[in-house]
Amino acid sequence: MKRFLLFLICCFAIHSGSAQYIFKDGDLPRSVSLLKHAEIADAGNKDLSIDDVRKGKAQLSYRALSGNFGNLGFTKNTFWIRFQLRNDLDIPLTHYLETAEPVTDNANLYLFNQEGKMEVQKSGDKLGFSERAVDNRKTLFVIRLQPHEQKQAFIEIKNDGEKNTLPLLLHSQEELLFKTYHEQLLFGVFYGILFTIAFTYLFFFVALREITFLYYSLYVVFTGLCHSALDGYFHQYIVRGNNWFNLHAVLIFAIAGCYFFGKYSEIVLQVKARTPLIHKVLKLLYFLLAMSLLVTILLPSHVHQIYPLVNMLTLSGMLLIVSAIITMLVRGIKIDRFYASGITVLFICFTIVILLNFGYSYHTIFLDNLTKMGIALELVALSLSMANRIRLLKSKKEELQYVALQRSREMNDVKTQFLSNMSHELRTPLNAIIGLTQLMENEIQDQKLRGNFEMIKQASSNLISSVNDILDFSKIEKGELKLEYAAFSPSGVFRAVQKRFAAQAHDKGLIFEFRSSLGDDVLVIGDAARLDQILNNLLNNAIKFTSKGHILFLVDATMNENNEVKMVMTIEDTGEGIPPEKLETVFHMFSQVEVDNKRRFGGFGIGLCVVKALVELHNGEISLESKVGQGSTCKVDLLYLQSKTKVKPKSIFPADRYDLLNKKILVVEDNPMNQMVLKMMLSKWENTAVKFAADGLAGLEAMRQEEFDIVLMDLQMPVMDGYEAIIAIRDGLAGEKYRDITIITLTADLMQETKERVFDIGANDYMTKPVDQQLLYERITSHLSRV
Repeated sequence: MKRFLLFLICCFAIHSGSAQYIFKDGDLPRSVSLLKHAEIADAGNKDLSIDDVRKGKAQLSYRALSGNFGNLGFTKNTFWIRFQLRNDLDIPLTHYLETAEPVTDNANLYLFNQEGKMEVQKSGDKLGFSERAVDNRKTLFVIRLQPHEQKQAFIEIKNDGEKNTLPLLLHSQEELLFKTYHEQLLFGVFYGILFTIAFTYLFFFVALREITFLYYSLYVVFTGLCHSALDGYFHQYIVRGNNWFNLHAVLIFAIAGCYFFGKYSEIVLQVKARTPLIHKVLKLLYFLLAMSLLVTILLPSHVHQIYPLVNMLTLSGMLLIVSAIITMLVRGIKIDRFYASGITVLFICFTIVILLNFGYSYHTIFLDNLTKMGIALELVALSLSMANRIRLLKSKKEELQYVALQRSREMNDVKTQFLSNMSHELRTPLNAIIGLTQLMENEIQDQKLRGNFEMIKQASSNLISSVNDILDFSKIEKGELKLEYAAFSPSGVFRAVQKRFAAQAHDKGLIFEFRSSLGDDVLVIGDAARLDQILNNLLNNAIKFTSKGHILFLVDATMNENNEVKMVMTIEDTGEGIPPEKLETVFHMFSQVEVDNKRRFGGFGIGLCVVKALVELHNGEISLESKVGQGSTCKVDLLYLQSKTKVKPKSIFPADRYDLLNKKILVVEDNPMNQMVLKMMLSKWENTAVKFAADGLAGLEAMRQEEFDIVLMDLQMPVMDGYEAIIAIRDGLAGEKYRDITIITLTADLMQETKERVFDIGANDYMTKPVDQQLLYERITSHLSRV
């Protein structure tokens, strides 16, 4: 009788978990929520085995899930979720299941097929990141279903008291890819704003020694770290292990952020002098924050009580600051409008977050993104407030200018290294943005969307140009700006520049005219990239400062008896013009005609400085004439040695399509986003086989096992970097047959020393990211045609 009852309980357990999602023919969504197909049970503090849960021995009471996210609130209890999946299709399916918050301690998935065979996948912060089922910041699991296969799923969720939600979203591989791309774009903007603000005001602190800037910078830093922990990036990129600090990072960063925000606001509002009572209450709040941190460190068993407490202390701190502002306004004390705006936005965002955390509002992707963008806007507003504070400090303490100048000189080397690293880090995500945008633009017929993609490409190109100017500026300061010498066609450079800026001028309603007397067959010896950069900066300025009329781009070329080509490039516009007294300073660093122009037209004010330095490197001349209200005319005189025309090797590959005629490429690249871009790009090439390796060592192993015709090599990689891999290939460690294989480096490093080094160790070619598909095809086919 007992066995029969146990059998009935098992049947009931299986039946009660039978709410299932079915993949049907003609109904294969990119993403689907399993909330209405799943049930959840609170197991309290019980440590149950999957056998007890599946067979009903645990006697759990399941209830249905609802809403957009299953909100569990703050809890340290263990939860079990169950549901079933069935594939009614004739094809196998692979989907990714997004289960819990990225900061969830433990999330274990148990899958049972119809024969009762169990598959286990694990994820969560209590695992090392490399031990997760899916190498992703989110709590993801892989769901594979064979044709007409049915599986029963049980998910175990454990946490230490942190708030948790259960999206239970099932994504197709394509949807996960695009969702990751869009999230990376959004998070890139969010963390980019935080990164820029934090470092900017940290530099101001170092220069001015004003404690407000330090408090504000640290507040921004810990806000960013707290969000990175909540979003899973902290575990993915900074602390990949399952140590104590990683498990309590959210609390530590939240406490630190709350404290530094309070100290920063105290100084800005002069709370101690203006509202002494609020100042005393804030001191009590700091004490409670300190005690919360001590409990977190010394009594980890009580950490589940600290999570809601810190949320309430944060909200209390916000209410105190708002109360201080209201009190001062009532008393007629003037408050900086940017600060007040930022606090208002921050208060709204924190209120939404607190409501979400305590389960008083439905958790949605829209609200997640809204709070992030709200915090970004709040930080921008507070940064503008800090800018006003700088202005006030400068007016009151003129001597700080001298201090700032002295500090800037002392930090020159640090700043130069920072700028170099910043340019490298920016080009890596830009490679993904431009690459994916170009690929998506080619696949979409909707003209409006294509126009939007074109705007993204143009904005990204402008950003790359600014990054190049910043890097070149640092080289100018150190005297390291150099030219490269190779044969190139100036007419080709002119045509590319004309095409690029004619479109920009047209979008602005300007007439763009280009005329050149130089023949298309003329080759010269020089630096094509630097010529393009000179013209790019001059034409960009001409279009930027011209609101109506025309842009004229003329090239007058003559040849002398020394086989030299003299080119006079004239750029004329009908823009605002420059006052005579300003003409001598426009080529100086950080110079624009009016201070307001930086706000009206944007830019760093270093473009013309870089142009002048490049022209002087060419031993050329640059002149500028201008009349206010009528426009400006800039002339650049450059002299090049003519090169003998060489016949290019005839390509054996098609020119009207991407087709490598059954050649095989090995791509050695560690960055997942760059891999994704190259995969999507090369997958469109006909008769082309591609193999990916995540580091140099994996690349060597692949070459020992398979046949390849060409290698695309990144430089900065773990385990074995690109430099070591190239040397190993040339030394025959990948096999004697590969000693002379063509190697093209793909890197975001623009430093001249890097280029010289890769050629010294045996690379055949050098390309910088973002990678242009047409140029990559031309380089590959050019090298393969020589083989």
